[in-house]
Amino acid sequence: MPSPGGWAEVPCARCGEREAGVAWGELCSNCLKLRKRRANRLSSIISLAGTALAAAWVSHRLPAIPNARVYAVVLVVAVYIILRRIATRVAMEFLPR
Repeated sequence: MPSPGGWAEVPCARCGEREAGVAWGELCSNCLKLRKRRANRLSSIISLAGTALAAAWVSHRLPAIPNARVYAVVLVVAVYIILRRIATRVAMEFLPR
């Protein structure tokens, strides 16, 4: 009898579909796509809300120097990118399987 690590196909932890190359307790490619799609949808909402808050704060606190608007735009774009990546990672970890 082969060892559990040597089995060719392992069932998915969520749907039970057998797929080659999946470790025990992991999701199959279809379930992983669904989970990533849900995480991306949630992270886009969170990052847009956070970016809107950052943009409102920056526009309220904007100093009167000419380069301030350029720095404000760079800040808002950076906030969106960073929030999107963090929210996607957190959602992938904490969304139910």
